[in-house]
Amino acid sequence: MMRDALLQDYFKMGVSVTVVLYGFEGGKLQVYIQKISTNPYAGAWALPGKLILAEEGLIEATKGIVKESIGNDDIYLEQLNAFGEIYRHPLGRVIDVAFYGLLNMKKDVVNQRADKENTWVAVEDIPPLAYDHNDVLKLALQRLKRRLVNRPIGFKLLNKEFTLTELQQLYEQILGRELDKRNFRKKLTKLGILTAEGHEDTSSPGRKPRLFRFNETKYNDYMEQGF
Repeated sequence: MMRDALLQDYFKMGVSVTVVLYGFEGGKLQVYIQKISTNPYAGAWALPGKLILAEEGLIEATKGIVKESIGNDDIYLEQLNAFGEIYRHPLGRVIDVAFYGLLNMKKDVVNQRADKENTWVAVEDIPPLAYDHNDVLKLALQRLKRRLVNRPIGFKLLNKEFTLTELQQLYEQILGRELDKRNFRKKLTKLGILTAEGHEDTSSPGRKPRLFRFNETKYNDYMEQGF
């Protein structure tokens, strides 16, 4: 009887997963949010997420959410953190495991879901979100800033070919500050992790900027050298 009582105490909480989906378009870092259709937060905006079943894995459930949101789950995903404030969910005790994902909005968004109202919002324009999702988003942006300094994950948000202006705009959006154009380009040139393409961005009006791509081989060489 005592064992049964203990089991009831320890197994009466739920687990959910939440995903912060980042995209980059029009010089803005953007986040995917959707409107909740059921109580207690009906009509409120939130990050995509779900309560998971006992037989579901965290990654499996997360990829399911991503596939449901953008029609494609083949994107960069990283586990962010667990959120376990006792009263974070109004219907009961729910531990949330949050992930964040990086995607190219032109290539990776195959079929944005139609059964829920949803939108992409610039990070500086995020409205109040349900649950503790504003806290989740705050931590995700902090993680993204740290990762950007040490890893080339920002390129996951860009087209395979991009201009230096687009790259600088991306860094400025994630870091939340302006960067000196000359110093930024000088450091990139010194690293040698960008390869100049033999053509220009013809979609740009006026002077045609040169296109570049990320040199993953060069970057991996640096990592092997402990750079």
